[in-house]
Amino acid sequence: MVTDTIDIVRPVMPRNLNTVTSKDAIALVATFRPWFETPAVIAKISAGAVRTREFLEANNCTSTPLGAIGDPDPWLHIEDVETSELLETDDEEWLALRLSSLRMATFCEGACRLIGVLDESGALPWYAYTYNDQSTNLAEYAFHQRLMRSYFKCMKLGKDPKTDSSGMLDDLLPLLLYRPHAQRGPARAKIVQMVSVGLWDADPPGAGARDWKIRAGPVARALHFDAFVPTVKRFQPLLRGSSRPGDR
Repeated sequence: MVTDTIDIVRPVMPRNLNTVTSKDAIALVATFRPWFETPAVIAKISAGAVRTREFLEANNCTSTPLGAIGDPDPWLHIEDVETSELLETDDEEWLALRLSSLRMATFCEGACRLIGVLDESGALPWYAYTYNDQSTNLAEYAFHQRLMRSYFKCMKLGKDPKTDSSGMLDDLLPLLLYRPHAQRGPARAKIVQMVSVGLWDADPPGAGARDWKIRAGPVARALHFDAFVPTVKRFQPLLRGSSRPGDR
């Protein structure tokens, strides 16, 4: 039986990553990983993902940049309107754009709210929640897709996605708008940031390997399966719209 008791010391996330060295990053990730493997934390992540799905599907309020409950307005707007006001269409090219908007908004809002929920329940390292807004934007969504595709590929091939699926630190540089072979400090800090909120997992360089290996973290997997996918399914039928030009 899983209890709420967490039997290891709650890690502390630095408030400022500008001075984090390679050695510091390795040490921080080494403290975050066992924390997220604790049964009580795993249970809190699972419960938090369910709460996040309920929040998303209700669609009656927003979340703040730190993941708390925000304004009493629908979080989902596509083409600057609520789904009930979308113009009616059967145009597949248009619907593809609407689906892309739905998926991006669902990840960003859902990840933000889930991080807030997990901080409320004590499931994140201390101060990790302060990086919420920097962890749930378009660049993070793009890399989340890459990591989850790698996860599913490993599952299909019968490999262990917790060890075999990965992106690399150098893959982050263009995503973060740095040149190839640029100074790696900002990308290394990004890894520490994302591991602290559970959206990524990472292996530091070692045994002759120069690069970090990055995988979808436990929070990302829970978000994807228990909140993101059901929410997109819930709202996708509404993308065809019901409003006509004369209704406005």
